[in-house]
Amino acid sequence: MNSIKAVWKNGQIVPAEPVDWPEGCELLVEPLDLNGEKIGLTEEDWKDDAASVAAWIEAVNKIEPMIWAEGEQEEYERYRKEFRDFNIEAVRKQMEETGNGDEP
Repeated sequence: MNSIKAVWKNGQIVPAEPVDWPEGCELLVEPLDLNGEKIGLTEEDWKDDAASVAAWIEAVNKIEPMIWAEGEQEEYERYRKEFRDFNIEAVRKQMEETGNGDEP
């Protein structure tokens, strides 16, 4: 399913285009603009002075470590290995197709 644009009108979500979604499917809905309020930072808001960098480092250091539910870490590591192996194989095939590897 693809995302679409919609508007909030008279207490209902009104799609801007036709949708062909199954009845009862769950949706994730969030506003794009909160009455003109700015969300997040613009490039102009980023500062690289010493105090800003120190504040950023302090904020990052406050992030707590991931707590895995039983079996989640193993599943994550299995996926990482599968993804890595897939990419290595894809690059190997590309190299074989280009011959000696010197040409794109």
